[in-house]
Amino acid sequence: MSKLIIFTDLDGTLLNHNTYDYEVVLPMFERLKRLGIPVVLNSSKTLSELEEWKSKLKLDTPVIAENGGVMTVPATSSQAAEKVLIGHPYKDIRSYIKHLRKRHDWQFEGFGDWTLSQVMNHTGLHHKEALLATEREVTEPILWQDSDENLQRFKEALAEEHLTLKKGGRFYHVMGKHDKADAMHFLVNKEYFSCGRDCVVMALGDSDNDIAMLNYADIPIVISNPAGKGIEIPSAIYTDAEAPHGWIEAVEAVLAKPENELTKSSRGSV
Repeated sequence: MSKLIIFTDLDGTLLNHNTYDYEVVLPMFERLKRLGIPVVLNSSKTLSELEEWKSKLKLDTPVIAENGGVMTVPATSSQAAEKVLIGHPYKDIRSYIKHLRKRHDWQFEGFGDWTLSQVMNHTGLHHKEALLATEREVTEPILWQDSDENLQRFKEALAEEHLTLKKGGRFYHVMGKHDKADAMHFLVNKEYFSCGRDCVVMALGDSDNDIAMLNYADIPIVISNPAGKGIEIPSAIYTDAEAPHGWIEAVEAVLAKPENELTKSSRGSV
């Protein structure tokens, strides 16, 4: 049987947007650990946030943060632990979008504009979690408060500086031209797992910024979105339940598949 690796988004996929309850998934995580199946968090959250979740979920695997822009890779027998930066530095992103806002009078706000209390209000996070969410390295989440026409102009202006805009569950994310799949490819083929097509990659997501991750996977899972904003992924498995129960439902379905259905990667040459 090929090595199965699970990559998962957090908000809206593993965690319910309203409750952030995670205890219900712990038995499944323990089962996966016994089976030797690694779970890699792949989220728009910061590294600081993901390290907290990694601890809560009792994981010892890499974490991919800020939509594939930065990751931490644990030490192996042959390599020391490291942090890998793919995206543009946060300070450069902030400087450029502030310039655009001033020049064009476009209406938007981002994490860098808010006090900690405002971050808490906009995210629903408690004090400690909100503080971790502000420790950004390569992306800036924003709330767009202007017209669709100006949103398109904003995207075009970002592209001039090799930046892009991705829609997440709550926010748009200003970031470099990287995505969750870039970091997955790096881990699967070059770092840590280094198993290439011998791996079977399962990915779970629920929103637009998960599309690249889901398209990269051999087994894409789309978790039911309570807002009804579904995404279309060829050959994906769609859950009936929302997070976190939809996540459990999907993993159980894959684990129940015959072994011969998990023995060959459908990804292209690497």
